[in-house]
Amino acid sequence: MTLPVLLAFLLGGSLTVYGTFAGADFGAGILELLAGTRRTERQSIAAAIGPVWEANHVWLIFSITMLFSAFPAAFSALGIALLAPLTIALLAIVLRSVALGLRGAPGAFSRSEALLGRLFGAASLAAPFAFGASAGGIAAVSSSSRFRSGHVLHVPWSGPFALLMGGLAVAVCTHLASSFVASKLARVGEPRRAEHFRRRGLQSGACVLVLGVAGSLVAAATASAVWHGLASRALPLVIAGLAAQTLSLLALARRRYLLARGAGLLAVATVLWGWFVIQAPRLIGPRLTIHTSAATHAALGAVAIASGVVLLLVLPAMYLLFALFARPELEVAE
Repeated sequence: MTLPVLLAFLLGGSLTVYGTFAGADFGAGILELLAGTRRTERQSIAAAIGPVWEANHVWLIFSITMLFSAFPAAFSALGIALLAPLTIALLAIVLRSVALGLRGAPGAFSRSEALLGRLFGAASLAAPFAFGASAGGIAAVSSSSRFRSGHVLHVPWSGPFALLMGGLAVAVCTHLASSFVASKLARVGEPRRAEHFRRRGLQSGACVLVLGVAGSLVAAATASAVWHGLASRALPLVIAGLAAQTLSLLALARRRYLLARGAGLLAVATVLWGWFVIQAPRLIGPRLTIHTSAATHAALGAVAIASGVVLLLVLPAMYLLFALFARPELEVAE
């Protein structure tokens, strides 16, 4: 295995971890937005996911750093072609963090808390939508040679397929968070509150299936290269993703929350790796592959060593963080 391929696999693994666990964090914010003024629901969400819901952005930082260091040409093209949606996503992450911090500050008034809660929820919805639309646009442009305008690569992130992928990302995040919160509430003896999030999970999970099928149909009509990839190279992952999502829904229907959560995580991972397979070995566009956009061999070697060191430090720290803060006894005020 060559260094560019190895680093591409590491990049894919980092994005997968971010998509699954940070996806649940974003989904928690979306659930808060849907909860509105129902304080008990918001407290349940915060108690179940809140202690660590900003920590998972370390994987986004790791992914960006690896992309910049190992594949600088692709990083430059992404920054130019997807400036608008990626700026929206990053601003949403910042606003989300600010709203979360200010909302928990001592002396915050009820009206301020409500406004900050809505900002937190709206930003939690905007970020995965922008990321999903960007991923849909990248898949379309990397699978075809048609999208070029002058000397600048044109990524159709606002096209129908990309927008559907944005909606799919929002639905996936909501489903993940619903299964996480329902599992936590059931485990600490709150079956009545878990039932509400179980219904949210069933609704959002059904939306995932509907949007997935709709996205495939739109790809067949407007992005034939993506459809061809889904029906050929990525077909095993598509089947596995549909099976995992269906299993997650069935498990939620039978109140088997741990199984629902695990199957939901597997479904997200298969969606992401299906996306990788569709455009492999391209990173963005028809010309920028993991080989043509790679840095020098010496730089790639340094990045590989640094990435190994970072993983050796980060993985135990993340495990310790989750072990300490993600399993407190849930206390929800009546």
